[in-house]
Amino acid sequence: MKQRYGYILFELVLALSLLAGLMLMSHQWFARQQAVQERNSWEIEAKSFIAAIERFWLTERRVPTPLSELVSKGYIADIWRPWGAPWVVETQDNLLRLQTQAPTTSDANWLVRHIAGASTNADDEVQLHVWQPIVLALRERYLQRIADPIAPEYNTMDSNLDMNGFSINNVATLQTKVLVGTQATVQQAELTDLRASEVSATNFSANAATIAGYDVLAVIQRLQQLEQKWQACRAQGGCQ
Repeated sequence: MKQRYGYILFELVLALSLLAGLMLMSHQWFARQQAVQERNSWEIEAKSFIAAIERFWLTERRVPTPLSELVSKGYIADIWRPWGAPWVVETQDNLLRLQTQAPTTSDANWLVRHIAGASTNADDEVQLHVWQPIVLALRERYLQRIADPIAPEYNTMDSNLDMNGFSINNVATLQTKVLVGTQATVQQAELTDLRASEVSATNFSANAATIAGYDVLAVIQRLQQLEQKWQACRAQGGCQ
């Protein structure tokens, strides 16, 4: 009878050991599954985060600075922070770089492998790179037929324009610092400073003019005075 009790106790200990082993294995399995699901959520949320930044950049014609503008303007519900650390934002002409600290090298490497353009360094800092939307890049490279009120610089040139002999027609207002040409036909012109080697005009009207160093208005006034004296002299019959 005692021998049978011994067998029962041994079987109970064995069963408990097997149960403990199964529970440990199941706990580890659930932990691994939870870690996989958490990492998969990083990938989904990271891509959504980057997409929200791109939409903001495309719509607002600028990067979101600060990142909280993504939330305040309705582009995303909340700022994604996979490990709770804040994002360090660095901007360049056509690139937005976001950097945050990963808790482990494994976490940093996993996220970098699953996000296009992401990188990590020796300090386990993860960097996400968001490039300027190609539509904006093209708009900045070419003049637009219709001005963009949000980005007036799209209609501003940084280089000379050679028309190769072709015409520019129907110009309402032309503002220029220097105008160089061989021939011009103008119905009406207002000039602040005109310098020319030769001027031919049917009707020339000016408030002030200087020719060969002489004030035209003063010369005209002097001629008028001489004309008056000449007429007075002729009226008195004393002019020769």
